[in-house]
Amino acid sequence: MLDSLGWKDILRPIRDGYRHLFPSPDSGPTPEEREKQRELDRLKGFTYFDTFDQLEAWNEAEADPIQRSNTPILPRPSSLQESADSKKSKVLLCHDYSGNYHEYEAVQGAEMAQEMYSCQYLQFVDTFIYFSHKLACVPPPSWTNGLHRNGVKALGTILIEPQTKGMERLLETDHDVGSDGKNVFPMARKLADIAIHYGFDGWLVNIEKPFLKDAWDPTLLKSFLEELRDHLGPEHNLIWYDAITVSNKVDYQNALTEQNLLFSRACSSILTNYSWKEKNAWDTYGLAKSHHIRPEDVFFGVDVWAQNSSKLTQPRVTFPERGGGGTNTGIAVAKLAEVGLSVGIFAPAWCFEHFPGPGLAVERTMWDGDELPDDLDCSCRDCSLRHAPNGELFITQSAREYPAGSERFFYTDFHRGVGFDKKTKRDASNIDKSALRSQLSSRSILPHISGSSVTGGSINILSQCLEEVQGHTQLVITVRRTQPTTSGETFVRSLPIFRLDMPADGSLQVRIQYQKHKSPPHLCAKFYLKFTNSLQFISLFEGEDRQTIEAPVLAESGADGNRLQEVGLFLEAAPVGVDSHRVVEVREICIAPHASLDSPLSYCIEDVQVKHGGSGETSHWRLCWKSRVDESMPARSGLPCSGITGPFSYFLIEVAGVSYGRAYALAFVLPRIAVDDLAGKGAIVRVVGIGFDGQHLAEYETRLRIQ
Repeated sequence: MLDSLGWKDILRPIRDGYRHLFPSPDSGPTPEEREKQRELDRLKGFTYFDTFDQLEAWNEAEADPIQRSNTPILPRPSSLQESADSKKSKVLLCHDYSGNYHEYEAVQGAEMAQEMYSCQYLQFVDTFIYFSHKLACVPPPSWTNGLHRNGVKALGTILIEPQTKGMERLLETDHDVGSDGKNVFPMARKLADIAIHYGFDGWLVNIEKPFLKDAWDPTLLKSFLEELRDHLGPEHNLIWYDAITVSNKVDYQNALTEQNLLFSRACSSILTNYSWKEKNAWDTYGLAKSHHIRPEDVFFGVDVWAQNSSKLTQPRVTFPERGGGGTNTGIAVAKLAEVGLSVGIFAPAWCFEHFPGPGLAVERTMWDGDELPDDLDCSCRDCSLRHAPNGELFITQSAREYPAGSERFFYTDFHRGVGFDKKTKRDASNIDKSALRSQLSSRSILPHISGSSVTGGSINILSQCLEEVQGHTQLVITVRRTQPTTSGETFVRSLPIFRLDMPADGSLQVRIQYQKHKSPPHLCAKFYLKFTNSLQFISLFEGEDRQTIEAPVLAESGADGNRLQEVGLFLEAAPVGVDSHRVVEVREICIAPHASLDSPLSYCIEDVQVKHGGSGETSHWRLCWKSRVDESMPARSGLPCSGITGPFSYFLIEVAGVSYGRAYALAFVLPRIAVDDLAGKGAIVRVVGIGFDGQHLAEYETRLRIQ
């Protein structure tokens, strides 16, 4: 039977309570093998804990610099929909992807045979939970860096399963009480310290096993959760999962009820199981309001995998009961938006895991209602019927959308978190210059590109797409017509690129790097800034090279409260041909305070060294360096600043003329080919520091040699 089931078919029923059908995970690797793998995973930037012994032994000195996220979360303005008649649901993603901690999630990236999941819709996501079958799993810094750049909170998972040993240690207390007379929970403080040190935003607490009856005290668990929440602080989140109840039973309520209310209030938020009905949602809304829990902090689960066919006698069910999940996930989001609750989407990478290859296209179907590829196939056999697109109720239609960037800072280089290796000076047969590589840490703010990114009927249709070129990604805007015309009149079109919410009082400046190719006659293209009550146009110039334009963000009216709401492309032209014409390629857009764009600060990279670490299979060489800022100079006003790398967002690493990508720490593990270059006579090493606004801040070049 098990041979005919997929990974999710096995794991999901474990959560649904059919554990007696499946072998214990203890039949897997031995503790020694797990510990060995854990040490190897450290060099990829991964951090997780399989046992309470590992948790108790942890301290900050144990952490490798490459395991920490360096990117502070970008504080978002309020959502774009605030009126009572345009209810939208907050979206939480619970990322459960074949056990997770995949090679492509490594902090320094990895080569990929095909594209893997990176989520192209972060402007619609409030919280991202990284889920793995570990006792405590920390989101890889690659995910946290990319999420933070987009203003999304990254949470880890505390998971106690039936095979977890020593779960009572979670609630052990010190003999001494705190100054407030309450119990002190060492494990609560440890978990809070881990989140703060590694730079992620809190925990999902999922307890799937009853405590010993003699030791059970629901108020003790409540106190543990409250202490964990308090030590995390108000900027972090703690979410309770709908599993164990106050009766000490694993009994999924599929709602907020009296059975999980105590723990939900202690955490201030809950993620329910996914087998709910509409009545559960309405009852939950009333209970939350009566107990002073914000309904938007109640996330109702939706299982994307429930749409698949299943050979199990009790298949998974999610809302709606028939056909829910998958391409119909938007139906549940719409219902929860109507009620006033939020949604928690389980396993959003389904579109990549169930459809290897065309994952991006299926993701667009799930989120935007786009058509599926004609030749799509899957293990369900009846793919076109079972996973039919829902063009009326898709996720983005009912999901809360956030403005791009923050109140006073926005930057994008359009990096999708995946791309092709940059060409290098070396022409060696063992370096594949066209290899597809992941770099989730580099995930930038992306425009919402859907099937509806066109305007103006059949004449002069504007479209946008992201294009991968060697070493970078760019936004390409094209124009075309789909029907013949004899009209000679001029048509005016506009295409929004980003929706924003920033002051337009002249304190900010926009910088756009672009290239405009030769245009057909009588075609006029400009960037535009849309304000609350006016428009500002920025002219474009043709050329063979990239150009950079700068302009103040200042509305003509100058009225108090005038805001920058949108940046986009304006086009005025006679009808163009049926062939698509490139209007402009956009490489970067930055909006920041004036002083930060031309600040004369002195930055320094120094003390670049090559060091050896580990032994046996973990033996490796790495580059290490220090960064310094001239503190006598004023700070770069309004820009993000890392507690680890300061004003530097990342560092470009080059050895012997070969570019090896980006480092998001003050260290970089060298690949074998770079180590070979540094052996013997040595090689030139170059480290370049890049700011959060894409500016070149400092560089250091030296010859290093491995003795």
